Amino acid sequence: MALTPLSIGSARFRVGAWQGAADVAYLAVASAAATMAPWVLAALRDRLREQGYRGVVTAAVAPRERDVLIGDGFGIRSELATLSRDLEAEVPRLADPRGRTRRGRWRDLDIVLQVDAAAFSPFWRLDADGIHEARTATPSSRWRVNRGTEIQAYSITGRARSQGYVQRLAVAARSQGRGLGTLLVLDALMWLKQGGARTALVNTQPDNDRALDLYRRFGFRMAPDRLAVLYRDLR
Repeated sequence: MALTPLSIGSARFRVGAWQGAADVAYLAVASAAATMAPWVLAALRDRLREQGYRGVVTAAVAPRERDVLIGDGFGIRSELATLSRDLEAEVPRLADPRGRTRRGRWRDLDIVLQVDAAAFSPFWRLDADGIHEARTATPSSRWRVNRGTEIQAYSITGRARSQGYVQRLAVAARSQGRGLGTLLVLDALMWLKQGGARTALVNTQPDNDRALDLYRRFGFRMAPDRLAVLYRDLR
């Protein structure tokens, strides 16, 4: 899913193959809804067809962009709940943070992808390019895995000025309930706060009760609007 920038008029997108599929595009919208005039979206569809794509899946989009794309024939494939936390409020500290996590390395990638596949359903899984995209989506990022003889969990956290993002957090299903999610959430919050972020955002599936409970436990609150992942047939 290596993404290539694409500009049409004043609209900005990034495009790649979705989960390695040759005929399904992955589309990340990189500009505001106002830039996506009907002629822009028509030209976008033509570009994608020229590249051999027969369908397109979007990255999660906010309500305004969602409504414009739905007006162009996209349908909602899935939704994501958004939660936010004020980092100016106190962040709990790890009782013994030393040695609990370490920096993720590219030699860990195969195991990290196995953890991701064990934590998420096929639609939401990341491939190697997806990991790269999550790590490079913000100017600063932090990739952590649990220490030990076996990697069982990982997180990617990003920061853009005063805004923080828990980009990805995965704990293999067989390792859930052992405190690894707690460890990685607190690591992310501490890193963001130390770096000057004022707010942390995270997205998860609305029916992922375990993840929702974890984030709420550490002060995240549900936002009223959901993000949407959309799909459109290009044939």
